[in-house]
Amino acid sequence: MLVRMKYLHQKQPNGVYYFRKRVPGDLVERVGKRLWMQSLKTSDLIKAQLAAKRLDRDLEATWAKLRQPPESPIVEAQRIYEALTPDAANPSGLSGTDIYLDCLEGKQPIELVAEYEGSLRMLDDPSANLSNTEKKVLDLIVGRPVTLSDAVAYYIEMSGKRNDRKFTQSVRQALAFFVDALGDRPIDQYKRREVEERLVSGVQSEGLKTATVSRRLSTVKSAVNKAILNLEYSFKNPFEKHTIPGLRDDEDSRSSLTAVQQAALLALLNKPENSDTLNGLRILFDTGMRVSECVGLRVEDVHLEADIPYIKLHRNPLRRLKTKQSQRSIPLIGYALMGIKLQLELSQGGEWLFPRYIDLEREEVKNDGASNAMNGRLKALGFTCHCLRHNLKDRLRLADVSMDHIRELQGWSRSDQASRYGEMSLLGVLQDKLKRIEILS
Repeated sequence: MLVRMKYLHQKQPNGVYYFRKRVPGDLVERVGKRLWMQSLKTSDLIKAQLAAKRLDRDLEATWAKLRQPPESPIVEAQRIYEALTPDAANPSGLSGTDIYLDCLEGKQPIELVAEYEGSLRMLDDPSANLSNTEKKVLDLIVGRPVTLSDAVAYYIEMSGKRNDRKFTQSVRQALAFFVDALGDRPIDQYKRREVEERLVSGVQSEGLKTATVSRRLSTVKSAVNKAILNLEYSFKNPFEKHTIPGLRDDEDSRSSLTAVQQAALLALLNKPENSDTLNGLRILFDTGMRVSECVGLRVEDVHLEADIPYIKLHRNPLRRLKTKQSQRSIPLIGYALMGIKLQLELSQGGEWLFPRYIDLEREEVKNDGASNAMNGRLKALGFTCHCLRHNLKDRLRLADVSMDHIRELQGWSRSDQASRYGEMSLLGVLQDKLKRIEILS
């Protein structure tokens, strides 16, 4: 497909074509102009369109890079520190660290040098002339642990998802949960007792759900573990091995469905319609899966030929799972079994169960697109597709299914029930629990 004609401009009839495109408002200051105009050096329309297409693609890639957040100082400091290896070939016999420290010393004010009589202790003085990155390199050199905010910034960078706004926002919320109450300190200076107290106050004083507090703890624990491992610290992680009493016991039915809503939903699911959207909703209703888990399924993950039809949910190259516990097998009953069978017809023997929501070029599942489509069908009913996950949990609880089995079905389980029962035996147990709430048989 050729570039739209609006990007092409001729200053005079039969003259050379120019590529003309407005610079996005958020990049005007960095680019230095509001309009990008560049000669395509041809008066041939077809050649101009092809050249404009290439230029447009290159510009969009450049602008995308300009929008990326700058590298955090701790990551830059770590890269500098790793480069400061001893250099035996150096005529001075000094190591890279020695040379770096000499450079830092050489940029200090004369008054500060005199006060410390040339000692390197001057670099620790609050008035020392050091950039933020240089301070962090110095900390790494002398072995001072990074602060919690630096550990979190490092974790974001190392995750490879610093451009993922949802991920970075969640990680920074977790950081704020602890820093706002305990301060931003070197990570070895937090005490387990105060971390435990913070978890309790988050639930009891601030009214946060135990699951929310657990997620924030898990995020910070992972960030600190990453710093301890990669920066080779020898102390233990003070955010590890904490227990949150009554985890998930405080979940209510806010996101469940009323009797009227459920009746309207069943009327929708019973429609004689075979579509990606409706089949997705059927599967979510009787499995409690997340949208990304559902639309990221491969055909090979579906086992209808087994004695107990089931889905084997695991990571694949295009779809990560939320946690390790999210990997699980889910028996198929009722509407979920119906939805899977209908969707297999639509997939036409391909690799993916929902090919419409698979972007092979970007190597990702189009979760937002699937959610928007499903929510569009549910909007008039007054709830979203995520409510189906909560609804399944509540239906199971009303049927006297234990929380251990509910957690296993929904990917929250911390116990290895598969090793206790055996995988296929566990499937039979879970199928029995789901059969208690089966509506479409």
